[in-house]
Amino acid sequence: MKKLVILLCMGGLVAASNAVVLPVVNPGFESGLTGWTSNPIGLGSTVTTTSDAYDGSVAALLSTNWQEGTGVKAEIMQVTPTGSVTPGVAYDFEFYVKGSMGVGGVAWAEIQWLDTDGSDGGGIKGGSGLINLYQLRGGTYTAAAGADAAQVSIRCEGGAFAAVNTLYVDAAVPEPATLGLLAVGGLFLRRRK
Repeated sequence: MKKLVILLCMGGLVAASNAVVLPVVNPGFESGLTGWTSNPIGLGSTVTTTSDAYDGSVAALLSTNWQEGTGVKAEIMQVTPTGSVTPGVAYDFEFYVKGSMGVGGVAWAEIQWLDTDGSDGGGIKGGSGLINLYQLRGGTYTAAAGADAAQVSIRCEGGAFAAVNTLYVDAAVPEPATLGLLAVGGLFLRRRK
């Protein structure tokens, strides 16, 4: 049993040392939308915060309620500082989402890797099927050659038939330092017995 605890704790330390979290400001929205730019397009599109959070007390709430025209979208965006991303390094970008999409509605998360001059350095996209319970989405993504920053976009959108779309977003993934402290704490607890 002692060997198992030590192996698990060491595994936590190794995982913590290999994880690089994408340097996004206010990922859990505990400071409202600070650090994020909201981009609602079309009548009835809103970006706000809600107390219906996965972790902590606040989450982002993106919604569209189509009334007239096409191209409705509710989006939050953020560009990391220049020099905050290193080409070839794998970054964790994970978050919890829930919601419901109307006919033709979609939810997206996107990382666009940016070159020194702010131009496109490559990117990833991913659509999400949603339910009314929070689910973990995202993953680990490698920064493209030449990238020194990243633009993050999370949005729900739809055309003329997507009357109502609702997307809740919250981040609740432990930072690498937290994982490391938990692993070290586990070693000390085991040692005291």
